[in-house]
Amino acid sequence: GTFILWFGWFGFNGGSALDSDGNYNPAVVATAVVNSTLSGAMSAIVALFTNLIITERLTGEPHYNLSFAMNGCLAGLAAITGSCGVVEPWSAIVIGAIAGWLFLGCSHLLLRLHLDDAVDAIPVHLAGGAWGVIATGLFASPTGLRRYFGVENPEHIGLFYSFGRGAPDGALFGCQIIGLIFIIGWVSLIMFPFFVLLNYFGLLRADSLEEIVGLDVSYHGWTPAEADDVTQRDIDAYTRQTKLRNRFSRHSSSRHEDDDEADNEGVDRFE
Repeated sequence: GTFILWFGWFGFNGGSALDSDGNYNPAVVATAVVNSTLSGAMSAIVALFTNLIITERLTGEPHYNLSFAMNGCLAGLAAITGSCGVVEPWSAIVIGAIAGWLFLGCSHLLLRLHLDDAVDAIPVHLAGGAWGVIATGLFASPTGLRRYFGVENPEHIGLFYSFGRGAPDGALFGCQIIGLIFIIGWVSLIMFPFFVLLNYFGLLRADSLEEIVGLDVSYHGWTPAEADDVTQRDIDAYTRQTKLRNRFSRHSSSRHEDDDEADNEGVDRFE
């Protein structure tokens, strides 16, 4: 799955080189694809080996966790997406390395806060994507901007490159920060009421027993023959709870039907 996403990212980032008129810029496509490869690969390596070092220090035994490499790769790809056509390859390596560390930090933070994110979507897309927006304002090079926009002398460039002009220019970096704040505010404004309603109606998370046995059991009827964390006792407890719910549901519906029939008889008698 990770390699499929990585391969698709080449079309995603490389395809951004096509402008609204359909004009094709081979140099921008090549830059975007190379930077995507470097950032994703670097982030995967950094996440894998940083987690290896942390695990070895905490447990005394090294453990290579491939999931950190895969999600680290996706975090690096998310981070380079915003700037893939306007940064240099060395910048893509730096962006990917920082994305790998941010992914690890955000993933461990969610565990500390007891927030369930089974596929680490928040560390990959929120942390990686936010860093990518900021990185564009820091690493956008004059050469990359000139090549991408077709202008001879870009007025505003990345903050780090602006020091080479004799004075810092934070205009592009400031625009990126404002854009990031707007994105966070817009998403929060739209989605917060939605999640409040889900929580109010009890639809925001699964039942505690469903969390133990897994949604494959509760939603798809799968009975695991072998599982590391699920015991037959858990399965039996969930089965009993399901039977009680169904029995209560049938009893409640039959009571409503009896009440409706009584109401209809009362109306007929009144008429």
